Amino acid sequence: MISPTRPHCLPLAGLFALAPLSAMGEVMAPSGQPVTLHELMTEQNPWSGETQLVIRLIAPELAEDRLSEASIAADMDWACTTWGIAAADQQSDAIEWVVVEMMASLAPRGSTTPDIRRLYETYRLEGDACIWELF
Repeated sequence: MISPTRPHCLPLAGLFALAPLSAMGEVMAPSGQPVTLHELMTEQNPWSGETQLVIRLIAPELAEDRLSEASIAADMDWACTTWGIAAADQQSDAIEWVVVEMMASLAPRGSTTPDIRRLYETYRLEGDACIWELF
């Protein structure tokens, strides 16, 4: 469930300053699975009220359920480090949390989609590090 306040989407065109140019299309995650950065957005955490950055990735191989949990965790860590830290630094509001949402196919944020596999990880930003937090 997301906050009733409208999330603020960051333009993907602004990623030229945030990540390698290859980040604009499909890239290979550390596991070898192709992922596409769909969206970077900020939203208010519904429980704490803090502003958090959300990285939404499309990863079609999630539907096949053949990647190990360790491989997926490494991909999520990589996404936070690759896009989260730089995007958080570009925000006027202090961003202390990054949520990585990885989905087998595009799904509306905050909706229930039992037919689409979606995984989430939460990270606390500490300097130039993404520290995994139990979600």
